[in-house]
Amino acid sequence: MTDVPCPATHQLLALAEAARPDWSIDLLRDVLAQVRCREDVSFGRLVVAVAQLIADPDAEPPDLLPGLPDPWRQRRRPPEPDTAHRGAAAARAALHQPETD
Repeated sequence: MTDVPCPATHQLLALAEAARPDWSIDLLRDVLAQVRCREDVSFGRLVVAVAQLIADPDAEPPDLLPGLPDPWRQRRRPPEPDTAHRGAAAARAALHQPETD
């Protein structure tokens, strides 16, 4: 069985070239190669990221690199709802500690 969607990098580059003639396709090709080296990036996610970049008139191909989440962020549990309140309470308590000589 093949992966779906099937990687179509040449077609993606052709779309970017047609939609964004102001971009260097060689630069985009290099950025795509860097992104594809990451294990957590599927071609489907890459297509979505490039489409969002194409739609942004101020975007440049290197903007694609920091836009992808780090793998460790996907495995982290979200913080508990009261985390900020506990942190604020701890900061207030530390500020109001009596000074010891």
